[in-house]
Amino acid sequence: MNEVTVTFDRVFDIVRRSQRNRVPCTEFGFQAGDVKKYGIAAPGSPRIEAGMTVTAVLQRPGDWQTLLGWVNHETGEIACRSAASEVGGIVALIFGGVWAYYLARAHPIAAALVLVVAICICVGSVIGMRRAITARRLLDRAWTALTPRDFSAIA
Repeated sequence: MNEVTVTFDRVFDIVRRSQRNRVPCTEFGFQAGDVKKYGIAAPGSPRIEAGMTVTAVLQRPGDWQTLLGWVNHETGEIACRSAASEVGGIVALIFGGVWAYYLARAHPIAAALVLVVAICICVGSVIGMRRAITARRLLDRAWTALTPRDFSAIA
């Protein structure tokens, strides 16, 4: 994962929507200096406006299509996907396991196929949870680094 700090000189095409798994996101484009990026999907419904500075976590360096979240330097607002949004994969494993158990005697090949598919869905979900948790930790750390501290009251 890669952290990058950017100030949006211009933002455009802001659209709020839900992705295929019903997690809300905000799609937008921005210009920062000579760099223009289009079709960025930010998790949730964060405030997006020209002049704001964010520290973003990207899954792949320089690839804004892999944006996992950001922290707004001015407000401290963190826009990041929740790990709980990936819980469906665990439900799929439980459902698939029960279904495979009932299919096992009559149709062992179908039972094995159902179980393999359920495991694959669960693994993808666990990877998504891990990414969300790691991104949130990085963003919390970035916000902590930005927040001034007054230690005079402790002494």
